[in-house]
Amino acid sequence: MTKVKKIIAIFKRNFIFLELKKLLKKEGFEINLKKNIKSLSNSNLQNSILIVEIVSENELNNIFSLFKKKIISSYFIFILNKNMKFSANNFNFKTFIQPIIFNELIRYIKTLETTFDKQKLNIRFGNKLYDHLNSKLINDTNGDFIKLTDLENKLIYFILNKNDGCTKSEILKNVWEHNVNLETHTMESLIYRLRKKIEHDPNQPRTLVQIDKKYYLKSD
Repeated sequence: MTKVKKIIAIFKRNFIFLELKKLLKKEGFEINLKKNIKSLSNSNLQNSILIVEIVSENELNNIFSLFKKKIISSYFIFILNKNMKFSANNFNFKTFIQPIIFNELIRYIKTLETTFDKQKLNIRFGNKLYDHLNSKLINDTNGDFIKLTDLENKLIYFILNKNDGCTKSEILKNVWEHNVNLETHTMESLIYRLRKKIEHDPNQPRTLVQIDKKYYLKSD
């Protein structure tokens, strides 16, 4: 039984793909091979893990173009040549440098499986993409990262998984993980700092909003 809906791979060398497929099968995963990056443009990538062997910087740019076209709710794993030059500020991904250690790659896929069970990956707020695993927002207009603090990341994650909104007391209990009443301005300060990172105008929030004493996150 497949543990995640989709693992899609693009490999230049077939023997690497076949070995990975064999090892993943033992762990209960299935993986499908695609010919090239362009073949992804017509694919449904919802809740997918994409494993891509990259041999040139041009291929990185092609993937970035797809990323900017709002391929969301998917997660990239790049297999890179050790001498390849790239900017970590341009992409939302996990990299493995060749020669890859298959056990480490499979262990990471299993980590993503748990995340898929608990949340939607790469939730979008306007032109920013939320990456819970790496505690950051990615501006898909220019590729810049916006680092989240642990509390900011926990707050986003908690509210996203509360479809009916959450109260101040619920946030205090689950984000700060205790029942002690904090001063009101402590939580309000955290919310305002987060709004400065995700809102166009933090003084007129449209994403992290409060309605009837409950907080909600409106994603695209």
